[in-house]
Amino acid sequence: MLINTPKIPFKKIIIYGFLPNWIKIAIYKLKGHKISKNVKLSFGSVIIGDNVSIGEGCNLGVFTILRAKNIEISNHVNIGPFTFIDTINLYLGIDTVINNNVIIGGLITSRSSFRTGKRVKIGQNSFLNCTESISIGDDSGIGGHNYLFTHGSWLSQLDGFPVSFKSIEIGERVWLAWCVFVMPGVKLGNNIVVVSNSTITKSFENNLLISGSPAKVILDNYPKELSKNKKNELFHNMLNDFFDYLKLNGFQIELKKDHNQYDIIKNNLKSSIFIIINNKSKINFSDDNLIIKYEEYDFEEKTRCMIIDMNNKTRSGSSKVGEEFVKFISRYGIRFDRIQNKTR
Repeated sequence: MLINTPKIPFKKIIIYGFLPNWIKIAIYKLKGHKISKNVKLSFGSVIIGDNVSIGEGCNLGVFTILRAKNIEISNHVNIGPFTFIDTINLYLGIDTVINNNVIIGGLITSRSSFRTGKRVKIGQNSFLNCTESISIGDDSGIGGHNYLFTHGSWLSQLDGFPVSFKSIEIGERVWLAWCVFVMPGVKLGNNIVVVSNSTITKSFENNLLISGSPAKVILDNYPKELSKNKKNELFHNMLNDFFDYLKLNGFQIELKKDHNQYDIIKNNLKSSIFIIINNKSKINFSDDNLIIKYEEYDFEEKTRCMIIDMNNKTRSGSSKVGEEFVKFISRYGIRFDRIQNKTR
């Protein structure tokens, strides 16, 4: 054989994988890799590449392997244990999450690449074949046990059997539910939901609910716009669910008289959530607090705390209660773009 690339790089795992995190990072930096602060490379994890850049706050799970010529991972990317990514070009956008036991790879060509936008999530036990390129847009989700194939071949093309090598493009705010199969050459627009156990054999435009094998349009002009009152009702239901979750874990919730401050207490620890009702709302800008902003508000020059803007879907700063809320509310499909707090 002219080319002999092991399917599993056991030698690299033995040399680098079992080293402590800080030693592993130091060695990779000596090799010329760019690795930012607060990066965790768990036991058995290995990075193999020529040009490697890992952003701040990233985490590679146990025995996770990244192998590509060019690797660029943005901030706050989390990759679960026993995940194997093997391609030529790899780019993961900020806040991308790849769960455990995911395989991203396949036959290698010069066009092999895998790219995600911001806040993309890929469910466990999925297989994404990137012999040709796969791109996934912002806020899109690939459910567990999904299969995306950019090539399909087995029987001889010279005997008239079909062989296909084509890229896959997934737009923004697309949700592939569990057990969805995507064929080579498929392009999906924005705002699409694909029902479980569907097979997508052709491309679709924007704002659709599709289902079936092969998949067909079930609803167009999807989803329908909600009224402001309905959005407020749903948000407060989510907030109450969050408080129930905190109570389940031993926290006390106290509502202040003006109904815009919720104190969260456990032992000697206390933090608060403030809901901005109007520009006269009273707020404590402590580091430990969270501000949820629905209305305009003139912030102080040296604002400290985490701020979430529900209308613009943005977040700035960080606090423990804020990070817990962001994680919890993502179960309702709500995610936030990270921005720098201009008042800091």
